[in-house]
Amino acid sequence: MLHATRTALLTGSLLLAFHHAVAEPRIVASPDRDAIIQTIGNFYVGDHTGSVEHKRASMHPRGAFRFVDKSGNYQESAFQLTATAGDTMYTEELLSIEIYETVALARLRLASKRRPEAEYKLMTLHKTNGAWLITGISWGWGITQ
Repeated sequence: MLHATRTALLTGSLLLAFHHAVAEPRIVASPDRDAIIQTIGNFYVGDHTGSVEHKRASMHPRGAFRFVDKSGNYQESAFQLTATAGDTMYTEELLSIEIYETVALARLRLASKRRPEAEYKLMTLHKTNGAWLITGISWGWGITQ
């Protein structure tokens, strides 16, 4: 009987420890994660200020913007790594980053100062020649699921 009670307590302790490990995932510092965050930061400095240096530090020259417009038409345009007017009509929030060796996906929410609905960006990044660069940006409006 004592053995059964001890086993039950041990099993309960292990399940509790597993629950905490699953419920509270630890974020481990990662040089890749830090580099991706820096790349995304450079992208937004470039977008907000028009800085060509920040755009070149964050975007692959062969990358592109991809989206479906409000009329349902697919649109694609190559990244323009040139100085432009800055866009300060939104604030960005990094929601998550997933890293798969040399490819990563970043999810972002953009709060617009122009309209009430948020915009969501999915950035694909690739690690090329030791540096993380954005190779594609897709976006949409609103979360449906």
